[in-house]
Amino acid sequence: MHGTITAVDDALDGLRISASRIDSLSDRQEEVLHLLVLDLSNQEVADRLGITERTVKAHVAALMDRLGVDSRLRLALVALYQHMADCPRGQWS
Repeated sequence: MHGTITAVDDALDGLRISASRIDSLSDRQEEVLHLLVLDLSNQEVADRLGITERTVKAHVAALMDRLGVDSRLRLALVALYQHMADCPRGQWS
């Protein structure tokens, strides 16, 4: 049980560290990140933002590098963690 708690604590620490870097993102990177939370494909993100899929892929790669994560899932988790941290308790929307 203790090992599981330690693993969860470590995962949360990683989310906190990555989320603290969100303020350094460009406006476009934040837009892409928020659309990734909706589980949109690169093409769907591109269509919504009026950019090419190749540009979306470049933004996703830059986001992963900037936030220190290795997957789209972790990008979404970081964004959700930051959103929850920014909202008053019980006010998630």
